[in-house]
Order: sequence, then structure tokens, then C-alpha cells
Amino acid sequence: MTVFYLDESGHSGDIVNRSYPNQPFFVLASVGFADMGAIGSRICDLRIKHNIQGDELKSKSLVAKPKFVAEVIKELCDNEIPIFVEVVDKRYFICANIASFNVLAPYMGYEEGPKLTFLRNTLADFLFVEAGEALLDTFVESCLEPSPENLMSTFSELAKLARRRRIEPSKIEIATGLQLMIKAAVAEVKEGLLTDPSAYLHFLPPPDVGKHGKKVWLLPQLASFTNIYARMNRFFDGKLADLHIVHDEQLQIDDILRLGKAAAESFSKEDHLPFTPASDFVFEEYATFEFAKSHEELGIQLADVLAGAIMRYFRDKPESPAEHDLEQAIQMLLGQSDVLTGYGINQVVPSFNVYSVPP
Repeated sequence: MTVFYLDESGHSGDIVNRSYPNQPFFVLASVGFADMGAIGSRICDLRIKHNIQGDELKSKSLVAKPKFVAEVIKELCDNEIPIFVEVVDKRYFICANIASFNVLAPYMGYEEGPKLTFLRNTLADFLFVEAGEALLDTFVESCLEPSPENLMSTFSELAKLARRRRIEPSKIEIATGLQLMIKAAVAEVKEGLLTDPSAYLHFLPPPDVGKHGKKVWLLPQLASFTNIYARMNRFFDGKLADLHIVHDEQLQIDDILRLGKAAAESFSKEDHLPFTPASDFVFEEYATFEFAKSHEELGIQLADVLAGAIMRYFRDKPESPAEHDLEQAIQMLLGQSDVLTGYGINQVVPSFNVYSVPP
């Protein structure tokens, strides 16, 4: 049996709390081991070599030990340990949700596939650059206090943005397209409200329900977790029965993650799934799943080390590049990442900010 261990770095709560200006990236990392004994022995040797103290490896306490972290990452890569990492730019995540639910909502009946995915990504890129705080704040408010009025306020801010950018020759095409899509969405909402008072909810991202019935909006951890699970499904060609997933303890959202896994498993070939080339959301076998405390599992600690290093790498570049050895190690993992198999680092960032290693 292969056991996958997951841990995150960057604030792991919902994005509507506006944490993203101070914590712009969220990273969830997963590493899989068939034999923890072998990797444990090697990590012990590295701890001695680099004089790493304490019982538990914590990413935050290893910031001053970049060479140790670099050797850990290289050890994972050199031994072909299965690695799945999601890097999420939180501002882009908001823009992608605006594109996917406000403007190009599945309710509108657009055909899922590469063309629609490209359009959504192009629109999200545009919003990432052009959207002001007023638009983002209005969208967040429509999530926290869902109502037809708040949704229409978001459409109004989108329309203002489109009108402002139509006067710029380089942006007239996408701005005009945005105007037309907003007009169609507004008309659909108004028509739906005539017979269904809740029709406007089709144009907002659905909330998840956490502990004590608390609603959680725009949770990158859930999206990252389910996508990693679907990437495992692609990587292992659907053979997941011998996989076990151990996630760092999540007291506030453990039920959400369990339900997210079950929801992903319920998709079928008949469902109109978004085009996701690096993952496969049609499951034939299921992995088992549990939570554990990080101090009890070396695998979770290694996932934490990996997630923290990658989060800081994306957060700080290019103004503050990583120490040379650590940068080389992360570039090694980036170079080995493969969209065809799902392995490595998946970057949920604007297309112009996708980091790749020259061949």
C-alpha cells in the first residue's frame, strides 16, 4: 500500500476573510510512500548532517536551513517519490470564481470542454490585472450576504470595468465580450427570478458547510485537495484501491474535506465536468482517507516542509529569490512536473505568471 501524506502552507481558511493581500499564496502538498522506513532513515541522516534539532520537522522553523530543505526535496525527486502540489494565487482564485460563476455560470448551459476552459482562464487573467478592489469587495459581499441585489451589484461593477476598458484598443475585444456575457447573465437571472426566488444562487459559488453549520466560501484547500485526489486518479490510471491518504488534522474543515472527496468520487462520465487536463474526476476505485496529527507522522512533516518551501518560493520571487540550492531543488521539481500524468506542481495562477524551467 502507498500512503500519501498532505499538509498545507499559507492561510488555509476561506478567501472571503480577505487574508490574501498578506498571504497571497496557498499551497497544498502531497507525498506518497510505500516504505516509510527507507525515507525515514535517509531523513535522519540529513538531520544529523545539518544539525536539525527538535522532534518534529516544521517548515517555519527551517527557513534558516535552506540547504537541508533542498536536500529533502532532491531526495524525494531522486527516489521518484510521487509528489502532487497545488499552488494557488488567492487573488487569481477569486477572479477565476467570478469568471466561472458570475459570468460563465454552468447554469447558462455553456458546453464544457477545452474552449470554455480557455475562455474562463482568459477572462480570469483579464480580471486579475484589471479588477479593482471595489469589484472584488462587491463579489465577496455577494458571497457573505447572498441576495439578488448584491449579485446585481457585482454585475454592475463588472459592467463598469468593461466600459472603461473598451476605450483601450488592446483590450476592446475582451471588454466587449465581457459586456455581452454580463448582459446575457443578467437577463438569465432576471428571468429565473420570475419563477424561482433562489435563481440568483446559480450565479454564485456554492458555500461549504463547516463545523456548527458555519458556511465557508471560496475555500482553496477544498479545491486543491479534490484536484490532487483527481491527479492521483490520473497518475495511477484509476487504480486507487491500494492508496491511503493521511491529511494533517483539520479541526474546522475536516467534514468539508471528507464530503469533498465523496463528491468528487460521485462524478460519472455522463456529468458535464470542466476540462482538467492534469486530473481525472471519473473514479472507478477509491482511496481510504483519514486525518492525523503532524507530530505523529513523518510523512505529514515532509509534506509541510515541501509546502512551506514552495509557498515562500512563489510568494517571494523574483524580488527575493530563494537560496541557490533550494531554488535548484524546486526548479528540479518544476522541471519534472507533467500535465499528462498529473505529477508535480500544478499552478493555479494567471497564465502570464506560470513559472516553468527552460528545457
